[in-house]
Amino acid sequence: MIKQIIGGVVTLVIGGTTFAVSQSDVTKNFSNNTGMNQQQAQQYINNISKNDLESFSKVGQDMKSDGDSVLSTAADLDCVNYAYQWETASLSCTDGKNQLQTIGNDEIKLGNCYQTLDSNLGSGAKSKMDECIAAIDTVDADYNLPITSTLDNSTLTDVKNTNAYNKSVLQAALKS
Repeated sequence: MIKQIIGGVVTLVIGGTTFAVSQSDVTKNFSNNTGMNQQQAQQYINNISKNDLESFSKVGQDMKSDGDSVLSTAADLDCVNYAYQWETASLSCTDGKNQLQTIGNDEIKLGNCYQTLDSNLGSGAKSKMDECIAAIDTVDADYNLPITSTLDNSTLTDVKNTNAYNKSVLQAALKS
């Protein structure tokens, strides 16, 4: 996001199309997407620093970089010669490796989707926004895979909240 949505309505250009987005819609969507109550959602949104907000191109670039890193980690796993601490009876090395590949590929797909939102999509803007919302849902579902239990919970929560915020803005723009 280029601008923080503070009070009232802000105009955003997404996919080359202008949308009037209201803070109350973003807050309601964020509450629904995270399970926070309205007050918690409003407080979270109010605490977002303007310095933390970036363009969809930058968010997409970061997401793709994260996806590449996850794919690299998966590629480095040697399930034949090593046993990893995170392996359990219900999570084999091969399963963990496959889950990491799924996460990495889905993060790259979401990153690509985000990046296209900063281009001129003409009449296809809303369709691309729907596609990005679906990609956010896919990545968030991936973050519930067993392999993510190896990640720091606060980092995972931050990433999920960032995705929920971006999804909430897109949903509010589509509603406008």
